[in-house]
Amino acid sequence: MTKTKDEMTPLMKQFWDIKSLHNDKILLFRMGDFYEMFYDDAIKAAPILGITLTQRNKKAEDQTPMCGVPYHSIAGPINKLLAAGLKIAVCDQVEDPKLAKGLVKRAVTRILTPGMVYDSDTLEATKPHYIAAVDENSMSFVDTTTGEAFYFKSEDKNEKIKVLHVLPIAEVVLDDKADVKNLLPENFDKLISKHTLKTIAKTIATRDIPYSAQLLQNYVLSLSDENFKKTLRPFVEKNFEHRLQLSSDVIRHLEIFETYKGQVDGSFFSAVNKTKTSGGARLLRNWILFPLRNKNTILDRQKLISALRDDLYLIKKTREVLAGLGDIERRLIKISQPQTNARDLVQLADALEAGLKAYSMTYAIVKENLNTELILEIMTEIRQTIHDQAPLTVKSGHMINKGVSIELDEYIELSTSAHLHIEKLEEKEKSATGINSLKIRYNNVFGYYIEITHLHKDKVPKHYQRKQTLANAERFCTDELIQLEQKVLSAQTKRNDLEYFVYDTLKNKVLSLASHFLGLASVCNQIDVYVSLAWLSLEESYVLPHFNQDNQLKLTGSRHAVIEQFNRGKFVANDIDLQKSDCYLITGPNMAGKSTLMRQAALTVILAQMGSYVPAASATLPIYDAIYTRIGASDQLSEGLSTFMVEMTETAQMLNQATGQSLLILDEVG
Repeated sequence: MTKTKDEMTPLMKQFWDIKSLHNDKILLFRMGDFYEMFYDDAIKAAPILGITLTQRNKKAEDQTPMCGVPYHSIAGPINKLLAAGLKIAVCDQVEDPKLAKGLVKRAVTRILTPGMVYDSDTLEATKPHYIAAVDENSMSFVDTTTGEAFYFKSEDKNEKIKVLHVLPIAEVVLDDKADVKNLLPENFDKLISKHTLKTIAKTIATRDIPYSAQLLQNYVLSLSDENFKKTLRPFVEKNFEHRLQLSSDVIRHLEIFETYKGQVDGSFFSAVNKTKTSGGARLLRNWILFPLRNKNTILDRQKLISALRDDLYLIKKTREVLAGLGDIERRLIKISQPQTNARDLVQLADALEAGLKAYSMTYAIVKENLNTELILEIMTEIRQTIHDQAPLTVKSGHMINKGVSIELDEYIELSTSAHLHIEKLEEKEKSATGINSLKIRYNNVFGYYIEITHLHKDKVPKHYQRKQTLANAERFCTDELIQLEQKVLSAQTKRNDLEYFVYDTLKNKVLSLASHFLGLASVCNQIDVYVSLAWLSLEESYVLPHFNQDNQLKLTGSRHAVIEQFNRGKFVANDIDLQKSDCYLITGPNMAGKSTLMRQAALTVILAQMGSYVPAASATLPIYDAIYTRIGASDQLSEGLSTFMVEMTETAQMLNQATGQSLLILDEVG
């Protein structure tokens, strides 16, 4: 039975006061070394987290359901709850328990939704994490782990649904006052969050971006603090018209990102991904999802890859440098979050150094302009300021180097050399009293004290002040020892406070210049993809494809990009010559390679329209507007459809959507 407020302990009253403001969220309630969950929150969370559901204070027959997780390893549990579609309110202790008078003050410090990640280090590094917003005229996306933001303008419901299906969406935001749920795929119900556009102080300019982008930006900022705003990039427009259309079915049928068994190994992405950074891998994934249709843009990419191919030494050296880059985008986002620490700044400096080196090595080819002097200046300041082995906490000192502040150096010297001052005083007291066994010691209860055994109690000076009597000794203090203790402890406190101030000032400076670092990250991601595709073409003997306007697909010595890597020396290359309006009808026994031939043609088209070299001895292709596939057979008996009916229905849909510039692959029809 639930107790009334009058029957509750002060702690549970505090819990309910906070929980009542966040009824739609799991409240993680900080109690000492644990985040606790109570009542329905605990019942809902325990099975998701795989932890035991218990009761609070069993001896008092308190039947309050509860469960908890250690605060120092909270990232994993939070991500499990978010992945289950739940929202979370993180309630922390907002005052030092040692200084609290009565109940420790608590307050919600962060609100998390499936799209608002707590710790991106625990997510798949090569995969984006999008929040989307949709309205009648547009759809917008933000990756809260990198700050990426973009939108499409479209009134076509089917186009919207196609994009939502192919991008990794964690959450969809809809206007609370608009009925636009019909614009979403049927299986998106659990991803929906309702939001009303609100006025937020100092919000990013919303001019010239569609309503869905304004709504999404407003939603993200309403759940974030000022620091995150500095890492959110301006929304950029993307265009459906310049994309080779790939539906979610095509991506699944061609095993683009995972095999039919759900494994990444063996997928097209795993075969062609030679990137050295997670940011580069995410960009490559984007290139695969959005192949180009503009010939000039494709040729521009080809030129860059070709230029890199001609300099094998440059490719190798650049890949070595990129291997030490890390993830600038996600590192910056982490620095904007409350759980960041000084070591994150050090890691950012290391990443910036590698990024600048990769940029300078490839500038003659990539030719992107960055403010390298400013980036170098901040990188240097971080290294001069932060100790390279800084602790994971930011309130306990020992993270700022000497030489940063004269005042801080004095506190550091006094706090670190306290034992020397104590040893000096101990020798002085031994000499004055003639008690060679006299010791000056410290504990958390009594602070510093002089300890003298009972054997020498007659020699204790009159000015010694008794603090404690033990079985074999007495403990004393003196005015001089008290003054020294105050000086040492005060120095440590002042050191900690000043170190945090220096760290926080530098962190805010870094975030204020986030756009420059994100610019470097963007360039490095592009460098990584270009270099990786050049390396792939050399390693796998790919050829530069050419494009024609007569709709001829001619591949000589064509290979399957994935299968040849798993069957070194065994794959038999083949030729494909498909003229305008031609149709290949392929027959043969099972395992004869029919599906392989069809799929390799489609994968070659994707690589070509990404701007990449392709697995063939020579290749001439048209520029397609879409790839359609119908692969495999399955009944939909619950809907009264046989295998044959499913095949005919899907084939009819493909034929209705396809144009003269589309590539159709039908495997097992009729």
